[in-house]
Amino acid sequence: MKLCVLGSGSTGNALLLETEDGALLVDCGLLWRDLKVRAERAGFSLRAIRAVYLSHEHADHVRGLDALARRGAKIIASPGTLSALGIKGIPLEPGLEILGMRLFPIPLSHDAREPTGLRLELDGIRIGIVTDLGQVTPLVLEKLRGCEILIFEANHDLEMLLSGPYPWPLKLRILGPLGHLANEEAGQALRSLRDWAKTVFLAHLSQENNTPALALETVARSMDDWQGHLFLTYPDRPSAVVCGG
Repeated sequence: MKLCVLGSGSTGNALLLETEDGALLVDCGLLWRDLKVRAERAGFSLRAIRAVYLSHEHADHVRGLDALARRGAKIIASPGTLSALGIKGIPLEPGLEILGMRLFPIPLSHDAREPTGLRLELDGIRIGIVTDLGQVTPLVLEKLRGCEILIFEANHDLEMLLSGPYPWPLKLRILGPLGHLANEEAGQALRSLRDWAKTVFLAHLSQENNTPALALETVARSMDDWQGHLFLTYPDRPSAVVCGG
């Protein structure tokens, strides 16, 4: 198994997970050309993609969907997301099996039709993917317990957001229960998951209301003496590649 976050943020989200049976793309908010360049840079081939999972219907998560659909990739999403996009696909039911993996949806709080995170189980490894969180509910934490690899939102620094140039309606949307997660909130949630997590990627960092250094420092401080690996994701290039299994 190989995993890489090809892009994360408001300009486009995509994560590639490659197994012996093919590759799963989690969200496809990058256009085909960018997706291909970043995948090759990280050592992946897009020809291996057999399926695409969509967390929700916002453009930064589905912008490149048409190109993947034309190439025969299966589209997997919640019934609400499929309906919002007006497409047919495979409704994500708990335990759906594909490419040697089992997929489990995680209901999220975000201003979309039926947004979901994802827990994947492959060869004894559990991977949790939750961005565009809005808020960390007890159910989200319950679904992520036992995950060795986490891709977790750390969208903004609270002070930067409040003092920044965004209009107040947008600030309130981001701060609300259907918006995005602050660094400190991410750190508190990850602290409760550190007994299982060995690798954490911080995702969907705002380019206007956050910095990589602030996100890393805030989350690392909350994790205290955690002995795992903490990685960043980027809006314009692929993350580190994690291998397992």
